[in-house]
Amino acid sequence: MTNSEVFSTMILVTGEILFDIFPAYKRMGGAPFNFAYHMKKLGFPVRFVSSVGNDDLGGEILDFLDNHDFNPEDIQIDRNRPTGTVRVDVLGKGEHTFTISEDTAYDYIDVAPIRQLVSGTNPDLIYFGTLILRTQNNFELLQDILNRKPPETISFCDINLRPDCYTKQTIKASLDAANILKLNTDELEELTSGSNVKRSHAMSARQLMRSHYIETVILTMGEKGSQWFTTNQDHYMGPSKAPLDIADTVGAGDAYAAMSAAGILKNMQIEEIIPLAAEFASYVCSIQGALIQDYAVYRKFRTKLEK
Repeated sequence: MTNSEVFSTMILVTGEILFDIFPAYKRMGGAPFNFAYHMKKLGFPVRFVSSVGNDDLGGEILDFLDNHDFNPEDIQIDRNRPTGTVRVDVLGKGEHTFTISEDTAYDYIDVAPIRQLVSGTNPDLIYFGTLILRTQNNFELLQDILNRKPPETISFCDINLRPDCYTKQTIKASLDAANILKLNTDELEELTSGSNVKRSHAMSARQLMRSHYIETVILTMGEKGSQWFTTNQDHYMGPSKAPLDIADTVGAGDAYAAMSAAGILKNMQIEEIIPLAAEFASYVCSIQGALIQDYAVYRKFRTKLEK
């Protein structure tokens, strides 16, 4: 472990790393990288595997990762495709629309290095999203990884239903592979919309749990709070009483996912994890972009996890 790693739990993350292009600035992002960055800054050993183009944006990403102690061998360089980008159009009140570039470097990650990581490190948790599954290459890559993982390794799936970036096959495979599923209310409704019967969030979540043998569903509801569903219990937390001023909401869900995973790996009670995850996500909403640069914030939350 490096000096910044205070927990022994090992995490493997694979997926997109890209630039979010806002009207007046750009920020590094991608849900899997946001998750990996938060977990690393919270003190967990993380291996993040992705691919960038042989271009200026790819060079910026490589420099950034090197400066933040990520293993450079885990980032592949694609000489035929560009680094991924997402154009973010601001609608107001923290709301955005996204236009995702296609046929990018992260769409064609080589499975061989990840296969070696899974067999060589026995990760405690594997995180994956669904955006990278828009290519057959990455769909097969993820199936290979999850089929090779030890039974005790937790698979954490963060659903991301972007238009034209998923199929019924890729979503079903993701749900079938998940021990823990994190999603928002729009995604929950889309995944369980095949009936005319109006369902509560709890009914819909438990439908997914039964159909795909998922152990825990984490549902984020924006300003309405969040809910967790486990085999025997439902847990709910309403909105924060004193929310921070919102700069943008990009990456809030990723922050919530990261703190949730951290709490789970530290064997905390769900009643302890939910407010911690909500507070962390709220802070990310108060800054531009998804990545916190003030390390005092991570030290604060790390202390809470260590307790």
